[in-house]
Amino acid sequence: MRPTVLLLDIDGTLVDNTAQHIEAWREAFVAFGLEVDDERLRRQIGKGGDLYVKAVAGEQWKQHHGDAARKRHGEAYKRHLPDVRPVPGVKEFLEGIRKLQIRPVLGSSSNPDEVAANLRVIGARPEDFLIIDKDDIETSKPAPDVFAVALERSGAEPDRAAAVGDTRWDGEAATKIGVVFWGILTGAGTADELRLGGAQQIFGDLAATHDFVLRL
Repeated sequence: MRPTVLLLDIDGTLVDNTAQHIEAWREAFVAFGLEVDDERLRRQIGKGGDLYVKAVAGEQWKQHHGDAARKRHGEAYKRHLPDVRPVPGVKEFLEGIRKLQIRPVLGSSSNPDEVAANLRVIGARPEDFLIIDKDDIETSKPAPDVFAVALERSGAEPDRAAAVGDTRWDGEAATKIGVVFWGILTGAGTADELRLGGAQQIFGDLAATHDFVLRL
């Protein structure tokens, strides 16, 4: 059955910014004396900043430096924003699913300013979408809050929605509320990681995702 709503992650799914986030986090940790390799940073991409710092550096480090590191990451990401690009085909994808009478709902654990900046990268206007961001939730992914609030505000039942994301944390968030998860290889996650997150389908790009939906 074709979904009536697609719950779409933003970072790494619609916006090609994984490398910029990794570099921003690397700079943030280094600023407080912690050297972390890129692979370790990559594996946790997709979690919100509070959970991200704990996963990478541990609870004790988070208690001492977490707030300052998250602030430093945000500042570093802004500097790298000019290098961020749209995921190929994002405009056509969003237009295509709307033509199929499917509502795109955007969900992110980022703050509203960062979400707005990322939407500008893909040429999208916030007023054209239902958007869930950090201010709308209590706990970030892999907790289900982002997708749960998106589902509630869209008015869709879980069995009439699907979530699309580039990390296992998107998958864990979606499956916790009974929403099917489709993984996409445009961001931080590998195919194996997406399967661990519960992906029922894995697509190489947005065009393949659209083609699959078209056949439903």
